[in-house]
Amino acid sequence: MKFLTTLALLAPLVASRSINVEESLSPRTEKVSYDGYHVYSIRAADKSEAEFIEKRFATYHTEVTSRGFEVAIPPNEVRSFNGLGLNARLLSDDLGEQIRRENKAPVYKRWLHKAGHLPDLSWYQTYHPYEDHLQYWDDLAAAFPKNSKKYELGLSYENRTIYAFHLFGDRGEKGNKPIILWHGTVHAREWISTAVIEYWAWQLINGYKTKNKEITKFLDYYDFWLVPFHNPDGEKTLTTDRMWRKNRLPRTNTTCIGTDLNRNWSFEWGGEPGTGAASTNPCSDTFQGLSPGDTPENIAVSSLSNKLGKSRKGIRSYIDLHSYGQKILTPPGWTCNTSQYPATLPRMLEVAEGFANAVQAFDSRNETYQYGTGCDIEYYSAGNGRDHHYGAYGADHSWTLELDPVTSGQGGFVCLLKTSGPLSRSNGPESCGCSIMCGKTKTL
Repeated sequence: MKFLTTLALLAPLVASRSINVEESLSPRTEKVSYDGYHVYSIRAADKSEAEFIEKRFATYHTEVTSRGFEVAIPPNEVRSFNGLGLNARLLSDDLGEQIRRENKAPVYKRWLHKAGHLPDLSWYQTYHPYEDHLQYWDDLAAAFPKNSKKYELGLSYENRTIYAFHLFGDRGEKGNKPIILWHGTVHAREWISTAVIEYWAWQLINGYKTKNKEITKFLDYYDFWLVPFHNPDGEKTLTTDRMWRKNRLPRTNTTCIGTDLNRNWSFEWGGEPGTGAASTNPCSDTFQGLSPGDTPENIAVSSLSNKLGKSRKGIRSYIDLHSYGQKILTPPGWTCNTSQYPATLPRMLEVAEGFANAVQAFDSRNETYQYGTGCDIEYYSAGNGRDHHYGAYGADHSWTLELDPVTSGQGGFVCLLKTSGPLSRSNGPESCGCSIMCGKTKTL
C-alpha cells in the first residue's frame, strides 16, 4: 500500500552531492538506527514544488497526497533540510526513541493453548516476533477447535510459511456461505495491521463461545478467511530495519532488494502511463516487480483468493489492512477515469460511510475516517489488493483500510499498542469491525 502519507527515509540533502540509489538501498545486516531522526510533514505550495520535493526525496519513496509528505530526516541533515525553505512542520524529533518504546516485548506464555482457553488480552500490550504469532494462532485455534482450520498457502522468498486461518460457525465449512477475507502485514513495517486482525479474530471467537447474539449470527452466516502475515519476511523489521516496507526478493542487475506486494497484483498491473501508480525502479519502495504477480508471496496468497472468488457465494468483503492515515479506500486506485469506476461504487461508499460513522459514534474523540476512491482522497496505486479482489474475483466490497493514527506525529508506523493498537477505541471490533458488519450500522 501506500499510506495516508508515506514515511520516507531521506537521502543526503546537500544539493551538490550526488545520490547513489543502489548504495542507499542495498541489503544490510546491521541494525539500522533512527536515533535523532526528525520527522516532518511537508505541504507543497503548487505542482512545481511538489515535483521538486518528489525529485529531492526520490531515493526513499515519497508521495504527494492530500496531506502532503512525511519524511524522516537524519540528524546530520536537519540543518540542510530546514535551509530548503519548505512548508514543513516537525512531528517528531527522535524517531529512534519512538521505536525503542515500541519494542519492549514480554515473553509470550505458550502453555495456554493446551488447556483450550483463549489467550488473555495481555498479548495486545506489545508487538511480537513472527514465531510467537504462529504459536498465538495455534492457541486461538485450540480454543475454537470445531470452528477453525489452518492452511499452508506457500512459502515466502526466505522460506517462511504463509498461513491462512478459516473461522466459521456451527453451520460448518461447506463453502456455501459468503466470504469475508482479511489481509495483514502486506507491508513489513505496518505491524498494527496484524495485531488488529488478531484482535478481531479473538473477538469473533470469544463472542461465539459466549453466545453473543450479533457475533453468533454473523459467524454462522459468513465464512472468515484471515491471512494475518501476507509478508512474513517482514521479520526484518524486528531484527534489522524497522522501516522496511517491501518483501525480500532480490532482482538481477541490481543490489536493491524487494518488491512492493501491493503493487504486484495482476489486475491492472502497472496502471496508466505517467501516473506514478507504481514504479519500475527496483530501488523504489513502490517497485511493481518484473511481471504481474511474480512474487512468491502473491503467488501463494492469490491461490486462496482465486479459490474463494470461485466459491458458490464468492467474496462478500475483502479488507486489506494497512497503516497509517485513517482512510477507507475503494476501487479503483489504478485510474482516475470515472468511466472505469465500479457501478456499485455508491453502495461501496454507503458501507464505508457506515464504518466511518461507527468509529466516530463509538468515541467522538476519534478523528473521522475518510472514505472514497484512491483518486478522490489519496493517490494513484496500481497492482493493489483491493483493485485485484474487485476486478479479478468480484468482491462486493473491496477496501484498503488505513488504520489510525492520522500522522507520524501521532505514531505513524511506529505506534504503541496501548495508544494506537487493536485495544484502542478506533481499532476495536466493537467500533470498526463487528459493529458495522453485524448490522448495528449499515450492513454488508
